Amino acid sequence: MYLYVENRLHERISELVGDDAEASFMAACQVAPEGSVMSSVQRYGDTMLNEVQLGWFVTELSRLPEGKKTDVIRQVMTMAQEAASRHGYLYISGD
Repeated sequence: MYLYVENRLHERISELVGDDAEASFMAACQVAPEGSVMSSVQRYGDTMLNEVQLGWFVTELSRLPEGKKTDVIRQVMTMAQEAASRHGYLYISGD
């Protein structure tokens, strides 16, 4: 898994390579409620979230129980907030 923050011109600003050993981020996305932004994240495909979707995505991640907020999930939240603040995108490339 690779995550990239992109600005509105799709220039890459920052990246995160890999989930943790437990695949906590992908696991959280797989059990997310149907219709949520988290549930749209593809394990084996690519997902791109725009500014509007990023707002919902951050809200969904922030509602996870504290025990489920691993370091990777916190990094993803930070990257999503950065992308939204730049009016850009969060690009998630699955395995």
